[in-house]
Amino acid sequence: MTRPTGPEGDREAAVVPATTDDGLLLPGDLTSVGSYVAAAQADATREAYARDVAAWATWCAGRSLPSALPADPLTVAAWLAAMADEGRSPRYVSRRLSALNDAHRTAGHPAPGDSEGVRRTLAGIRRTAVRAGYRPRRARAVDTATVRALVEDLPDTLGGLRDRCLVLVGYALGLRASDLCWLRIEDLTPAGHGGLDVLLRFSKTDQEGAGETLALAEGVREVTCPVRAVRAWLAALAEQGVTSGPLFRSVGKGRSPRLGATPLTTRSVDLVLARAARRAGVSTEGLSPHSLRRGFATTAYAQGVSEKEISRTGRWRSLVVRSYDASSRWADPASGSLGL
Repeated sequence: MTRPTGPEGDREAAVVPATTDDGLLLPGDLTSVGSYVAAAQADATREAYARDVAAWATWCAGRSLPSALPADPLTVAAWLAAMADEGRSPRYVSRRLSALNDAHRTAGHPAPGDSEGVRRTLAGIRRTAVRAGYRPRRARAVDTATVRALVEDLPDTLGGLRDRCLVLVGYALGLRASDLCWLRIEDLTPAGHGGLDVLLRFSKTDQEGAGETLALAEGVREVTCPVRAVRAWLAALAEQGVTSGPLFRSVGKGRSPRLGATPLTTRSVDLVLARAARRAGVSTEGLSPHSLRRGFATTAYAQGVSEKEISRTGRWRSLVVRSYDASSRWADPASGSLGL
């Protein structure tokens, strides 16, 4: 077996070893290993890391430095410093280091980020940026009044029904953009409280798919009730002959818009929110899908919802220990306390 060269080659070769000399391990035995290794990460994460590792290789090539793994920690520290000198944010620099760390660990090498020199370089980059006035960008939290404005004037077209459903469900359950993209029609089932049980098969913190069922309660206003918005969108999908698959999918333009078969991307969720904001005259400054998640937590807390219920619904494991009975999710659901 020919061993690939370069950072990606080293990574692949380390994960998928060559055929043994005694013939006990055949190339065919390893066919599916690579696909399982790739499946350990979300597609978006894998693609982003690949771009970051490629950027490392390009930077090294421009200086005639070796980019093969394992990398020299001093070279890695110089790469981080070069990015900081170019004006890149600490978050950007840290993300690229995370990608390189991941490539090393996957290939069975120590991560360069664990070396003292690299750690101190990154810490210095962060402190220097803070002293210069840098503050990490944070999505602004939206409140219920803002969410109402975002959805009240959306048209009752396929696109409008989808966007209203997406915004209201995202806010009422404190979902990430990726959570919205992963939702499927089959994941929503009627509950005995007039609401819906919403199954999250996967999430950012549940990559192995243990799953979590959340309670989506009815709202107090018809136009902003997340349950009614879901039912209206499901009815529209059914009229198009769609009764299974991704809940949120692309909607074509024109008098007879066609529905896509694949789920929206997180970037599409961002665009949906921005378009709704512009239509409603809501500022897009600091607005992102995470604004719905932050707004959910902020508003629910202000309404007196317990931290346990907020963290359970939002799946913030760091707030409270998850020692609750799953059947109690309808006792005091956070989604019913937002005033939608």
